[in-house]
Amino acid sequence: MGDLDNIVINTKTGLRGPPRDFVARFEELWANPSAHVDEFSELLAANVRLVAPMARTTVGHADGLRALRRIFTALPDLRATVLRWAETDDALFIEMQFTATIGGREITWWNVDRFRFEGGVAVERVAYFDPSVLRRAFLRSVRGWVQLSRLRTRPRYG
Repeated sequence: MGDLDNIVINTKTGLRGPPRDFVARFEELWANPSAHVDEFSELLAANVRLVAPMARTTVGHADGLRALRRIFTALPDLRATVLRWAETDDALFIEMQFTATIGGREITWWNVDRFRFEGGVAVERVAYFDPSVLRRAFLRSVRGWVQLSRLRTRPRYG
């Protein structure tokens, strides 16, 4: 389908493949994300733009990795399961279910990541989810407030 016939799966090695290979690598990283934080950037262009609710927009690998490390500092058990995906001429949509412990309770929410590609490389990822689920979970208890404060402090991963 258009630009997505042969996309970059690993920007470090130049490995290319069909969208299903990108999704498989993405799913593999999210199965144990805190162990593979730096590897997320291998899916993305060096100047990637990352947009998500409850977070400031980042540009580039270093900025994006700092933001991801902050998330794993606040939510060390964060995981995602890919539910389904679809492609258009220049975008890949990945629907996921996230799970994390917030304030001592397991919280689940749904997300769709839209990846936009140029020249076969992911140059933008926009996450779509309802942030009210997370806000309520963070604000429900003192433990949740502590976790929320970690989103604004130095990460312990990397």
